[in-house]
Amino acid sequence: MQLLTKRLLSCTAVVVLGAVTLCARPTRHGMVKQMAAYFNFTPAQTSQARAIFLEAKQSALPVRKQLRETRQALKAAIPSGNAEQVQQLAATQGSELGQLAAIRATAFAKVYKTLTPEQQQKMAAFQPAGHAGKRKAGVQN
Repeated sequence: MQLLTKRLLSCTAVVVLGAVTLCARPTRHGMVKQMAAYFNFTPAQTSQARAIFLEAKQSALPVRKQLRETRQALKAAIPSGNAEQVQQLAATQGSELGQLAAIRATAFAKVYKTLTPEQQQKMAAFQPAGHAGKRKAGVQN
């Protein structure tokens, strides 16, 4: 039982850290501004990207609300020692985080379609620093 509780708490910590990572993004306006500068967006592309990310933000609102409620329920369930309830709530939280990731990825896919072939090539060549460091260290995805 103690091992199961430790594993559940570890899983919960991983999910929470994932949520923090997803939330620790620049604001949508700031992100679009950075993308526009890096990929040399036209004014029309910048406007489209803003609209796409605003739409994504709006569709994510109910999921974010549910995620907050799930986090509160999980926090309340942990002291009870009810491993089954904690497991179920942690799985629900993971599903909600997955929904948010899908909304974000879909928004990026829509923006990608607005790019010129040259911009698409630049995006394909773009590699976040975290991934480059892993490859240098010999870690494969």
